[in-house]
Amino acid sequence: MAETRGNLMHNIGLISRCATLYRDARLEHLGISGYQASYVTQICRCPGISQDQLAQKLHVNRSSVTRQLAMLEENGFITRCRSDSDRRLMQVYPTEKMKQALPVVRECFHSWRDSLTEGLSEEEISTLERLLTRLAERAEGLQ
Repeated sequence: MAETRGNLMHNIGLISRCATLYRDARLEHLGISGYQASYVTQICRCPGISQDQLAQKLHVNRSSVTRQLAMLEENGFITRCRSDSDRRLMQVYPTEKMKQALPVVRECFHSWRDSLTEGLSEEEISTLERLLTRLAERAEGLQ
């Protein structure tokens, strides 16, 4: 049983790393890394999101968010400004360049999912999604 759990954790990590490499290869022409793809979707979904909120939603530390946002800003994908209501907060907004990249990023996520689940039945995909959702919820509770 312990070896099965070890394989589970190894496989989850492997899938995550392969997904990042897949996105790297397909988004490189846009100037977006595979790791930054989640930032693109989240910032476009929630324009004006604070850096702290972004860290919470993406489950990464604030210093990682700061580094990634600096790169996205340097490449013209976002603008950052102080919140009017709380000057301590930096709010993040997508630029037109990021908005134009969003459909490509979404397609990249969809093609990865489709490639990964190719050959699985709808029932298997549904079961997998249900179980992974339970694991994700449990993982969030352990932070």
